[in-house]
Amino acid sequence: MEGDNKLIYFNKSSIKLGELERYVITYDLYQGDDIPADIRLDSIWVKIKNTTKLSYKAAYLLGPFILYCDVRAKDYENSRKIISSMDKPVFQPNLQAQQNFLTELSLHEIKPRYVWIVDVASQIIFNKETKVNFEISIGSSKASLKKRTRCDDTSSGKVCNTSFIGLSVQRLTTAEIWEVPPAISLSQKSHLVILTHGFQSNVSADMAYMMEEIYKSQMNFPNERLVIKGYMKNICETEKGIKFLGIGLANYIINELYDDSVEKISFIGHSLGGLIQTFAICYIKTKHADFFKKVQPVNFISLASPLLGIATGTPNYVKMSLSMGIIGTTGQELGLKDTTYSDKPLLYMLSDESLINVLFQFKRRTLYINAINDGIVPLYSSSLLFLDYSQLLQKLAGEITSSCDPFFQPPVDPRKAPPNQNNNDSDNNKISTSSWNTFWKSKGNQSNKKSKRLMNTSVIKSMKSVVLPPCPDPEFFLNPDARATTIIHDKIYTEKDLPPPSSTLYEGTTLKGDDKTKKTRKEMEEIIARRWHKGMDWRKVVVSLKPDAHNNIIVRRRFANAYGWPVIDHLVATHFKRDDSDTPQKLNNRSIEEDTRTVTNSVEPNKLFSWLTKIEDPGAYRGGLVSTASHFASSWISKHSSVTD
Repeated sequence: MEGDNKLIYFNKSSIKLGELERYVITYDLYQGDDIPADIRLDSIWVKIKNTTKLSYKAAYLLGPFILYCDVRAKDYENSRKIISSMDKPVFQPNLQAQQNFLTELSLHEIKPRYVWIVDVASQIIFNKETKVNFEISIGSSKASLKKRTRCDDTSSGKVCNTSFIGLSVQRLTTAEIWEVPPAISLSQKSHLVILTHGFQSNVSADMAYMMEEIYKSQMNFPNERLVIKGYMKNICETEKGIKFLGIGLANYIINELYDDSVEKISFIGHSLGGLIQTFAICYIKTKHADFFKKVQPVNFISLASPLLGIATGTPNYVKMSLSMGIIGTTGQELGLKDTTYSDKPLLYMLSDESLINVLFQFKRRTLYINAINDGIVPLYSSSLLFLDYSQLLQKLAGEITSSCDPFFQPPVDPRKAPPNQNNNDSDNNKISTSSWNTFWKSKGNQSNKKSKRLMNTSVIKSMKSVVLPPCPDPEFFLNPDARATTIIHDKIYTEKDLPPPSSTLYEGTTLKGDDKTKKTRKEMEEIIARRWHKGMDWRKVVVSLKPDAHNNIIVRRRFANAYGWPVIDHLVATHFKRDDSDTPQKLNNRSIEEDTRTVTNSVEPNKLFSWLTKIEDPGAYRGGLVSTASHFASSWISKHSSVTD
């Protein structure tokens, strides 16, 4: 072929924290209905090189300077079985400084057009000023990729080999990837979907897969337009506290996203994002009382969110670090430390009925919960404490045993546990007393291996696997039927399903937590959980994911975190399947009826909830050790050299 061993395309670029670039490669093999007699099916080759200086490889506080890359056919669907291994997507989750990622684009069947998508995402976590430099080259052979001089630098970003007239490359930036797709109808109504990232995370890269999957459901809504957005300015600020982050998100929604076309709104939060969006909702309800009268709240969804904090389900060294403020105000809030404006933790104050009663208005309230392999957020916290733990352990028994998990012990036999004292037939749906007592006692005993396994894996391992995730094997991508069951529990819980409160919570007829009595953290968690359940039902979807479950649950990277695909599929199918605004949701023959209570405030909000609405001095929002160290490292580097060279 003319053009053998020649470069076809070359481009230099760089991406910062939360940024990704997409290269859409289109190759017209032939035109017209007739297949040319001299057609050639020679492969095309792609190389991505991380050109960051090798000296920055270990500069984690400024980076890490790592790229994630994947290449797939445009029509690839994770639910479709792949017959030819040449159609299998390829990816590199950990492209270090000065390393290359090389892959072949095979033309193994005769068809008029081939289209591939190449994604390159930044793995920077700690610093929003630095960037990862890279080059992408496309050639007619492996040899053509060895010497960039075959494609003049002045042609950067253009197809530079005239022998490949049918090949074109479209480069898309992060902003272009997040653009709202063209409307499929003339309707001006819009459904605003807010995605909220977690601690030391970002929306733009970490939640891009979720965004694109939700947009695929647009065809189900012919009379409205989905608009998916996320607040980008909270990156590198997540140590400053839930209030700081929540106010930023609320103001973004009110000042930048809302207009007269917005008729519906949904919130989807991952990890800390679940609490951030809760604060934002309460803030909007308090400061802008008419908002949820004009805009219909549809979905409130959290994924692995520490709704009860992480005070008791973590090792002692983590608790001490939280209390000391090693991750700033946020860590102290998650540790259920009393706030500067009250003798109660922020999460307790946020669960005030007059605040969260706005959640009554949401059509659906769903919690996605990691049962295992999540060392960041304990199961009890993301599930609002109350689950049928005996049933959950039985379902997990086979999987954990087959994986030779060292923490696993057989599930508790209910016949050997204290009998259920509740014999009322109308309460058959309640969490059994034996199940609850077994969990509650083991929760206080951190030496119990079974409870430890359900509540916490290694925090250190989980942090490491954000950038270095254990990836699925090739069979996972080729054969959907070979994938393990992910959704292991899906049930709607109401206040009536809850077991009786622990005896220590009561003082007369009043919950002790509602007076000035000082509570242990474990007692405070139960009090907060019961406040969230008061008069509200919650759909709780428990999932069993392989490590890193905390980031797999949102598919942080399309293929490296592919174990979470079924979770996103479930989320989209359940919450964006069709326009059912007038149809109650049904699950297990139980119907969820919308709460029609009117949200009112009899007291001027700035007096009743001054702790929520008062804008603090910037110094009140404290960063932690990581952000401080990253800032100093960045300042030092900027004085001595340029990271962006």
